Amino acid sequence: MKILVTGGNSGFGKYITSTIPECLSLTRSNRHSLITELKEEGVDLIIHCAFGAQGGYEQNNIIDYFKYIDDNILLTKELTEIPHKKIVYISSLVVYESQFINYKYTKLYAESIIKTLGNNPLILRCPAMLGEYMKPNNVLHLIKDSNTQLSLTKHSNFNHVLHSDILDFILYCYKNNINDTIPFVSSTNITLEEIANILGINANYGNYMFNTFLISNKTLINYNNKFNKTSQEVFAQFLKQL
Repeated sequence: MKILVTGGNSGFGKYITSTIPECLSLTRSNRHSLITELKEEGVDLIIHCAFGAQGGYEQNNIIDYFKYIDDNILLTKELTEIPHKKIVYISSLVVYESQFINYKYTKLYAESIIKTLGNNPLILRCPAMLGEYMKPNNVLHLIKDSNTQLSLTKHSNFNHVLHSDILDFILYCYKNNINDTIPFVSSTNITLEEIANILGINANYGNYMFNTFLISNKTLINYNNKFNKTSQEVFAQFLKQL
């Protein structure tokens, strides 16, 4: 199977390229040459993980508007122009937010492009992902250094899923020709205090409250009950992987 991955230098994209080393990885440096080449050859599966964050995910203070659009909207359309059997877009739970956030609408615009122009599209709206190549955050800081000063309150909560589970589900959907928009979530959230208790740590909490929408995982488990997990179970699995 010929797989193209975007965002392969970090996070979930890097997990895919390390797990399936023969897949093709699209970067800023090879974007135009690789897309030109693949428009002739085609691929079986495109997994679009990349997000270009000018000015941060949550703020509306974009530094370079063209670069922001090019990295996120124009790239997404270019990917759909590559002949492919299936395309997967890694979206976010931010789409359920009520307020105006550039990140939210960028994800929704990209989702629309994938659904309209992609072949056999699969959109996975994901919460906080745990894996070897996850980006630094309060949870990872706490695991690595029990004395670290956190920015979040103890009541801050997350919905956690594993990189390995997301990739397993993508390959399952490819094999079974599943096309849908699916919240890829766990059945419960977990608080930062719970995480500290699991680690046996008296954490130095901060003042910022981070809250995650609790979205039903019914659609996900209707396809495969294997992925019916709590965030607590996911975090325990992550610690074993580490």
